[in-house]
Amino acid sequence: MARAVIITSYLEYPLDLAALIMPEDYLVCLDGGYDIALAHSLTPDLLIGDFDSMQGELPADTPFEIRPFPPEKDYTDLELAFRILDPARFPKLLVIGGLGGRLDQTTVNLQMLERFTAPRDEKATPAERSDTADPAADSGAAAGIAADTAPVFTRIDIMDGRNHAFVIHGDETAPGKNPVLHLIPAKEGSYLSLLSLTKTCRGLSLQGTKYSLEEAVLERGVSLGISNAFYADQAILSLREGSLLVMVSGD
Repeated sequence: MARAVIITSYLEYPLDLAALIMPEDYLVCLDGGYDIALAHSLTPDLLIGDFDSMQGELPADTPFEIRPFPPEKDYTDLELAFRILDPARFPKLLVIGGLGGRLDQTTVNLQMLERFTAPRDEKATPAERSDTADPAADSGAAAGIAADTAPVFTRIDIMDGRNHAFVIHGDETAPGKNPVLHLIPAKEGSYLSLLSLTKTCRGLSLQGTKYSLEEAVLERGVSLGISNAFYADQAILSLREGSLLVMVSGD
């Protein structure tokens, strides 16, 4: 399956994008993310935003799609991208930037990792599955953005040159069966931190780190899962219940 890579307007710690982005990736730039792409000699497939922070000039014959939006809108540029992209075509997303800087922007970006990967309850009514917000026309409803239910992606990673985060959800398999294992490559000089996004995460197991876990319970708002050290080439993580924010952060 193809992967979509989203470059945000804000990248606090630079990355080697040329090595990170593959030729087959579908590249989306959000507003000033276009300038970051140009600096790395990258051409987007899609440009989204109100273009209030973009400095570079668009070519006269633009070889990519542009989706403009007004500055006053209900969704951030990143949420617009999540709603525009089709998870059937791009089940996995990589977000470059969007961390650091303004605390409100960083916080909502991390929250959206959970929202746009959380499995939907297919037994719920459409009203129960729908968004609580009533998007105005200037938010993009007229441009074909789904407003009834947020799309669900297999996984969304967000990263910059110092931090990498993603969310996993509990794998409530039948009794006696092992849950899905998530492999987290070790990064020199970085720490592994786990935060519960739900009231509790249950059946949390972790190996390959200084402090291991076995069918543990992690509560929301507790700092127990912060700053674990890698003791192997990779950490092995599994979860039976809840939603867990996984972060690999460097000093």
